[in-house]
Amino acid sequence: MTDDPRAPIPTEPSPGGSTPASGSEDEAWLEPGDPDYVPPDPDEPPPVELGRVGDVLPWGTVLVLLTWGLVFFWFALRHETDLTQAYVAWGANVNGRPAAETAWRLVASTFLHAGIAHAAMNAVSLLLFGASVESVFSRWAFWIAYAAGGACASLGSLAWHAWRDAGTTHVSVGGSGAIFALGGVMLASALRLRSKLAVGRARALAAGSLFLLTQSLVAGFSHLGTDNAAHAAGLGSGFVLGLFLPITERLGGRAPGWPARIAGSLAVAVVLAALGIAVAAGLRAGY
Repeated sequence: MTDDPRAPIPTEPSPGGSTPASGSEDEAWLEPGDPDYVPPDPDEPPPVELGRVGDVLPWGTVLVLLTWGLVFFWFALRHETDLTQAYVAWGANVNGRPAAETAWRLVASTFLHAGIAHAAMNAVSLLLFGASVESVFSRWAFWIAYAAGGACASLGSLAWHAWRDAGTTHVSVGGSGAIFALGGVMLASALRLRSKLAVGRARALAAGSLFLLTQSLVAGFSHLGTDNAAHAAGLGSGFVLGLFLPITERLGGRAPGWPARIAGSLAVAVVLAALGIAVAAGLRAGY
């Protein structure tokens, strides 16, 4: 049973065994002129469609992926993918360093990956979540989420290990914390768009994001060395950011105003500065 007057209603087959062309084998849709048809409310806007934002080119995501690839191939060509000192020199997230040095490492560490499998898995996840954030929000939002979310993830990792492993040195690398931040932004978008998207699309958006993120979190408990503290901090910070970042006009939002543009420009500057310091430090150390 359904209370929707526009829902399909059962029909009896015609004597020849055929059914109305407008329906399936056992149902037809109510149309104007039918006695039970109720027209839609003219004041109710139609639901927006995610397909309208799918043609946005994710240049921010592509630039990060290319940079990840260049940094990884530099390490691979020099046979340093197993050399902890090289990662530390290039900006790995390390506890016990001065505040000024820790600051640039929070973001620089997101460009380092320990092995081809690590880099490939993160690249696929970034392509999914990064492109989605650029489409549903904006490129400014992508850079804000990547820089701020990646930094929060690194801070969460440092705080967790300072509490749990006090007195020991902990080194972490990888962009997964920033990816979880982008995933958190998409979860927030499902919440914010629930009244604008068709119900099935809003649920699918949330379910798809939750599936990927939950699967990665669970896998982290079965793989030694996975930094779930960074993942959790990234996810939480990204969700909070996603509640405030401007959604694209094509989904009923507004164009990014000057606050978002300024914040996005600062995020790009932070990423470039951290990456530049990391490259200079790594080359200066001979790696």
